[in-house]
Amino acid sequence: MNASDAQKIISIMKGNCLHAYLATSDGDQPRVRPVSPIIEDDTSIWITTFSTSGKIRQIRQNPRICLAFVEQPDGDKAATVVGEAQIVPNVKEKTRIWKLATFDLCEHFPKGPDSEEFCLLKIAIKRIEWRDSWTAKTRIYEPDRK
Repeated sequence: MNASDAQKIISIMKGNCLHAYLATSDGDQPRVRPVSPIIEDDTSIWITTFSTSGKIRQIRQNPRICLAFVEQPDGDKAATVVGEAQIVPNVKEKTRIWKLATFDLCEHFPKGPDSEEFCLLKIAIKRIEWRDSWTAKTRIYEPDRK
């Protein structure tokens, strides 16, 4: 993928992180819920949640996820991430990501990033399907496998 496309994907995800939807599996039933991912410039994707949430139980059983970012209000730009969610127990990493959030995590986790209730998910990207307009062809980005 060229640098221009990478920047477009990151821009779509960052610009729509408050309009993102995470799909997990609850047995044989898909579950979709709104989330507010934290996006880094290298395409790293992080999701904060409660350690007791249903999504954590589902991810422990089946880590495969789909995460959709949709530009509001018309859905002109969109990026859909296919991958796996990994629970990150490392307090140093949780603290680093906490500081990157563009919203106040203290509202939900008043005891901070090292509290038992705070859970951090890292999304391991397998593929991103994206478009930068309704008239553009959907393109696919697959990160290099190392």
